[in-house]
Amino acid sequence: MIVSPQNAPEWRTMANFLHAHAMVQPSPDLTMIGWVEDDSLQIVAGLNGFIGKVAQIHIAFAPEWHFSPRLMLRAVFRYAFLDRKLKLLVGILNSNNERAMKFDKHLGFRELLRLPCMHDDGGDLVVLGMYAHECRYLDEEDKDASILVGHA
Repeated sequence: MIVSPQNAPEWRTMANFLHAHAMVQPSPDLTMIGWVEDDSLQIVAGLNGFIGKVAQIHIAFAPEWHFSPRLMLRAVFRYAFLDRKLKLLVGILNSNNERAMKFDKHLGFRELLRLPCMHDDGGDLVVLGMYAHECRYLDEEDKDASILVGHA
């Protein structure tokens, strides 16, 4: 089931989940969508760092969880590209985090920039990005709407 925080305690719970499982520092502009299964929070996707038509995306999984339901992905990307009218989502990763790199590329993110040895433990700081028109979790009508929104 898809959830979003409805009050301050729920926001803190989801923000703490993002911090614990993806080391995301909560910020005042952080918006989140979660996936609950068996009465337990399993996934939290967060957006922050909104600048113009760009935001940073973060995805955190519970330790025993290894996939993201398509329904959740569709909700996250529709929120980002249609509701928030963003044109680009970026993810900043450590190249040493092979699991996150593989997952993000599987979602359709592609490498935009790499700064060698600039992340923790000698890893490269990698900036991945996905434009709205590249998102395979939106149908063609959604993509048409996201393009029109940018030209309104």
